[in-house]
Amino acid sequence: MNARHAASAVAAAPRAEPAAAAASEPAPAASVPRAKLPIDLNVGGVQLVNGRVDYTDRLIRPNFSAALSELNGRVGAFRSDSPEMATLELHGRIAGTGLLDVQGSLNPLADPLALDVEAKASELELAPLSPYAGKYAGYAIERGKLSMDLHYNVQPDGRLEARNHVVLNQLTFGDRIESPSATKLPVRLAVALLSDRHGVIDINLPISGSISDPQFSVGGIIWQVIVNLIVKVVTSPLALFSGGGGPDLSVVDFRPGTPLMADDASAALDKVAKALEERPTLQMTVTGAADPISEGDAIRQAMLEQRLAAQRRNESLRSGDAASAPPALSAEEHDRLLRAVYRDANLPDKPRNAIGLAKDIPVPEMEALLKKEMRLSEDIARQLALQRGLAVRDALVAKGLASERMFLAAPKLRVAGEGDAAWTPRAELSLAVK
Repeated sequence: MNARHAASAVAAAPRAEPAAAAASEPAPAASVPRAKLPIDLNVGGVQLVNGRVDYTDRLIRPNFSAALSELNGRVGAFRSDSPEMATLELHGRIAGTGLLDVQGSLNPLADPLALDVEAKASELELAPLSPYAGKYAGYAIERGKLSMDLHYNVQPDGRLEARNHVVLNQLTFGDRIESPSATKLPVRLAVALLSDRHGVIDINLPISGSISDPQFSVGGIIWQVIVNLIVKVVTSPLALFSGGGGPDLSVVDFRPGTPLMADDASAALDKVAKALEERPTLQMTVTGAADPISEGDAIRQAMLEQRLAAQRRNESLRSGDAASAPPALSAEEHDRLLRAVYRDANLPDKPRNAIGLAKDIPVPEMEALLKKEMRLSEDIARQLALQRGLAVRDALVAKGLASERMFLAAPKLRVAGEGDAAWTPRAELSLAVK
């Protein structure tokens, strides 16, 4: 059968269920076994010339309307008693702006459905879809464009393998819209994280399943994949910056007891700085952290090193050669300075001889006595945490990030037992949308 056909229709969409239900409930049509045709059907081919399909959804407020127009193409011959597929070609426009191109083959009369189709839609304006965005995302859409490259293949056993390549360009949300169906996920943060510096989101959403399964729903699976992507992005946002399989960039490690970053911290901050440069709508908060318990010995050691450095500065100032003081202490000078600090320290349990003079004891014992008398308060640990936050902020600014995008949070002290045994001296990074 050959025919030229032009169609015009107005359809009201079925009632849309809340997003969570769409991901878990089976599609009603999929739960009913497909009825066998009472006759054998042989279609010689169909040609579409300048066709049009009008679509209106009156169950959403405000109503949504769109049209497939300038539809031209053809479907080749297919039969109900044969699994052979017909060639499919279709071209047209979506909503007056997007271009549609469908190529492939199918047999809609086969059981299960036989399908191997590639479809491309490009430059579809997103602002008209604002009613759906408001209902399910909780925000209106100010502007943006959508392009899709899809490939759906159904095997003879009913197995579906699908590729959904989606590109969103300049997706910009507008006002907040209160909707009981809206997801509680931070979609604005997810969009900011997924967008590159040019405002483009480029993602692939593969899906698979059996269309013979009554629980199978293409729409539900796609929505669940999107939800899983958003959850992964917003719960581990900095994992994106390391390619998803690298180190945790949300934590910058420090040397115990000091405000000095670990050796590998600079390379990690390079990735963070580059990623933030690519995402100008993001802001970063840095929270320095310290643990006065597990870091106690290291903090006391650092305090002792500071006293030795102060002793050397004082000696250099008295001798007038402060400018020539070496940056690092040799072992001999370290021991000499330690003895000087120990000698001047007022320690209640300093070993003394019979006439009350301080004994000359080994260097390790002097060091242990000096550290024993150091009082480690929460204020000292909090100051260390603050210095770590400042060190990270300054390092990122030095790598080219604008300081107005960087925020320093109040320093954080780790409570005894908090977290796991793998806790390390750190500064923590978190992201937000401007």
